[in-house]
Amino acid sequence: MDWDLAPGTHVSRANLHHRFGGRIHPRISPSKSSPNVLLFTTGTAGSRFDGWTGQHVHFSGEGADGTDQRLTQGNKSVLRHMTEGRALRLFRQPQTGPTGTVEYLGECRIDGDQPFVWAEAPGDPRRPLEVRRALVFQLLPLGEPPRGLPAAAPARLERTVTAISAAALADHLSREAEIPSRQAAGNLMIRYAAFLRWTEFASMAHYRITTGHSVTPLYVELLNLTRNELVVPLASCARPGVWEALGKLRDQARYFETGPRGALLLPSAPDPDLAELLRGQGVAAVWPCGPLDFTRADPRTADAGL
Repeated sequence: MDWDLAPGTHVSRANLHHRFGGRIHPRISPSKSSPNVLLFTTGTAGSRFDGWTGQHVHFSGEGADGTDQRLTQGNKSVLRHMTEGRALRLFRQPQTGPTGTVEYLGECRIDGDQPFVWAEAPGDPRRPLEVRRALVFQLLPLGEPPRGLPAAAPARLERTVTAISAAALADHLSREAEIPSRQAAGNLMIRYAAFLRWTEFASMAHYRITTGHSVTPLYVELLNLTRNELVVPLASCARPGVWEALGKLRDQARYFETGPRGALLLPSAPDPDLAELLRGQGVAAVWPCGPLDFTRADPRTADAGL
């Protein structure tokens, strides 16, 4: 059947699949009865990276089992649609309005030069700390830019390190406030920054890092410029979180030519075994010793106070 829907047309999804094939539930629905791959941006967690960058339609890949998404099944159909002689047909499936009604936004094609980038996000909204890599397809509209899509940040292909304001960092942290451990760590960092500002008159900075080929930036919560020290806050001294934070310090330090040292900001004093681990890694431990004060154990000595 020839395609006869114009952009802006509203149609029931059931009728759409009856006429053009494809399955009625997935966000990516390749058809066996017509040369089309039907794409649905839904506004749900599965579409969290969908949007219009000013050049590309970003469309989130499928696969929500908690592991990294792969170029199989529906994702493979999107990537190979031109090779297989299929058109990508983009629809918006609103959360409100007539049940089962979708709006046709237009035809797109994959960007052959940069077909997809990566993002990092929870595979299941119920487990926000279990982060995996997700595909974000870069589509080029064949007509007018689609209307009604949210704005999306374009993917940078090069690595950048950009200083950001405390307000910009606070905005990022506010989006993680629904995760209690992240909120607690952020509050601890705010207390420590105030302590540094008033006791050491320290110069501090915050950064946003783009790694290239990804739409998910990295955030450096605190770089103490006076000490040349990266600080990663933690809500718990539990070992899994410490392991993750040590890796975060090593990763972020690569982006700074000054070769900053590392420090973990802990909610309480480390036990002897954890203190030994941090000394062996050359990482300082910092923790509160009162409502307004903090102390530290420097890796070059067994203990050192501020």
